[in-house]
Amino acid sequence: MKQFLIKNIRKICIISIIYVLGLIVFVVPTNYAVIAPGGITNLSTSFEIDDVEMDDHFYSVYVYSQDPITIFQYWILNHNEKYQISEISQRQSDTSILDGVQQGNISKIASYKTAIIKAYELASDVDDRIAIDYDFLGLTIYDYPRRINGLDIGDLIIAIDGQDLSSYNFIDAKTLAYKTDVTYTIQKSNGDTFDYHYVYEEDDLVFWFFPEYEITQATPSYDYDQITTIGGSSGGMLQTLSIYVSLLKLNIPDIKIAGTGTIEMDGSIGRIGGIRQKIVTADREHVDVFFIPKSHLDEIDGLSYDYQLIPVETIDEAVTWLNENIVQ
Repeated sequence: MKQFLIKNIRKICIISIIYVLGLIVFVVPTNYAVIAPGGITNLSTSFEIDDVEMDDHFYSVYVYSQDPITIFQYWILNHNEKYQISEISQRQSDTSILDGVQQGNISKIASYKTAIIKAYELASDVDDRIAIDYDFLGLTIYDYPRRINGLDIGDLIIAIDGQDLSSYNFIDAKTLAYKTDVTYTIQKSNGDTFDYHYVYEEDDLVFWFFPEYEITQATPSYDYDQITTIGGSSGGMLQTLSIYVSLLKLNIPDIKIAGTGTIEMDGSIGRIGGIRQKIVTADREHVDVFFIPKSHLDEIDGLSYDYQLIPVETIDEAVTWLNENIVQ
């Protein structure tokens, strides 16, 4: 054995070096993440409305993400315009897989509730038999500086500096919350409450909140899918359009209507991540109409797509375009 090793030492060294380099290239992670084209989800199964058949022409778009990626993946994907490579942020580094699942569920449920409220309100302008009532309960913590002990993703802020948030709206509540010296009244999932005094420290990542609404009454009644492998809030605009069209039983031709963009309670359409990858995904899935937030228009230069792209700033713009160009 010793003679064999001596005789073949050069070959063994070369093989060992190749093996180590292979591990580095194919296994060792970098400090980069990737967003890649994904697929589309039909929204007709996401919601159930009493005595209403959900329209099956509306789709949300999702992308795939991975962090970290390997050196090999970085080399292969870095110069492909269909993929977005970026350095892993401090927020991403602090977020575990379990945290990500919880955050996805928080943003998804907030999006569902906002979409339901806005769709019912828009539909009630056309048919006064459609109605909805809701209360704003507070701010759900989506993310927070991880140096803080005692807080958890999903905790609900119900008061700020002694002011009950139930009399505020989401935007005003966030304004109250974003202070460098503030006291939050926290409600845990078991109903326990306590006050937490937060003082900003240098390099703290800012808190990230989603609204918590309680829908107290809806006519007709509804239900939605609370368990899914795909979370997030970027489908809010299309969720709203899907519910609106279904409530009013509007006639949509046999086409695929897709899009991306968050829905806010004031009707504005918010920005999302992975816009270029979603443009590519929609083209691969042969959609006919694709809605995007107008603020993303300058980010999709150079991409080709074979569908009608509709940039909008508000849900009212999207509804108006739909009624004037698609509804039969």
